[in-house]
Amino acid sequence: MITGYNTDVRHGNRVYHVQTEDKGLSNPKVETLIYVGGEILDSHRSSYEDLVAGGALKDEAALQARMDEQHKSIIRDIKAGKYDATPPGDSEKEAFNDRPLDQAILEFLQREGDVDTLEVVLDQPLRPIFGAAFPLDFKVRLSRSQAPVKDAEVTVKLVSSLKKAVVLGAGKTDAQGVYKAEVQLPPSQPGQCALLVTCAGEHGMDEVKALIRG
Repeated sequence: MITGYNTDVRHGNRVYHVQTEDKGLSNPKVETLIYVGGEILDSHRSSYEDLVAGGALKDEAALQARMDEQHKSIIRDIKAGKYDATPPGDSEKEAFNDRPLDQAILEFLQREGDVDTLEVVLDQPLRPIFGAAFPLDFKVRLSRSQAPVKDAEVTVKLVSSLKKAVVLGAGKTDAQGVYKAEVQLPPSQPGQCALLVTCAGEHGMDEVKALIRG
């Protein structure tokens, strides 16, 4: 099985998580899932049976290249506006509709890159395991000034390709922008599952996601 890709793509006022992986020789497909807010927005699958012979992969480099191109193609679609809630070109109009003016202005400026935005900083990658308690310890700060973000709202979810997202925990960062907690992960489940950590505050939001291993 080839190592996959996980990329967070910020476009407009949304963060899209794009996950591409090899389903294995027993099911020779490359699958890309697009998540928004812990829910699957869309999925794409392509076969690589042409690269398999006698139960073995003939060309690993060719499969890696195919996965890379599919992953990049989906990211290009997102940046081109394929998954926008409103048609491309209406982003400024959408930014100032149906929400408080100060929030709308902040979101618009974030898209233009003119303000500090909230970001999650990990000391090491998340490696959650089914059926075990999983400690969380990370910092939330502003991307440009590096200032810690106090009282950022943190939500921890279990997201699945087969079920609706389940909230495992929630809380706020401390005065130093640090969030520490422990969540209990359920036993192994069918489908692809991931731990999704979402942080939100007055300076925007950020997400990190990690596949849950057996």
